[in-house]
Amino acid sequence: MVSISGILINHSNQLAIDSSHVTQAWLLDHYGIKPPNEIKIFQTKPLLAITDNLLWLNDKRILEANAPLISAMVYQQMFVAIDESNLYILSAEGELLEQQSRATGLPDNIEAIAIQKDRLFLKTQEGQFVADAELIEWAATTVKPTLVWQQGLDGRKITAAKAQVSLLSRSNNLTWERVLLDLHSGRIVGLSGQWLMDLVALSLIFMAFSGLYLWRQAKPKKRSKRP
Repeated sequence: MVSISGILINHSNQLAIDSSHVTQAWLLDHYGIKPPNEIKIFQTKPLLAITDNLLWLNDKRILEANAPLISAMVYQQMFVAIDESNLYILSAEGELLEQQSRATGLPDNIEAIAIQKDRLFLKTQEGQFVADAELIEWAATTVKPTLVWQQGLDGRKITAAKAQVSLLSRSNNLTWERVLLDLHSGRIVGLSGQWLMDLVALSLIFMAFSGLYLWRQAKPKKRSKRP
């Protein structure tokens, strides 16, 4: 176990172990990794969901925000997501293209997002704002159309999707490299495992030195040459 785990750890980058995440629920439970506090599903094909501050596209994490995400949606073959102070624009493949904030003119204290007639609207504590066609300028709007603010989906089909996303979110916190390191050191079973591995190491050292001593004792002595 010590030898094999050590070899795997030594080549974790080449074997992609350092980027492979654990999806076994029992092992995640062993590490005490809990489900996310907030899970919202916005569409199922492709799967678009948020868990706390993470945005997911199918089984791929495409965004990690600094604050809990509020909502996400498809906009002009792109994805947009919001938290309280930021707007994130991502490509259809999930690549972050732009992040807007108060420093770039984005209104603050964002609460919701909506689309109407290819125009993007934000609901904030100070009122509603609408973006221009290039999503560069934001202007307060006095006209208040009937907007459908993007909310998470609900229903029986969504329950399975939420379970899938919850597992993805949990597995994001644990890689197989971490498991191998803990297995190699014995930390995977707590302090007793560490002491056990220390004992194994000391035993191997004792065997090496005692074996060398016994070999030296059993080695035939050279006969002195007669004159």
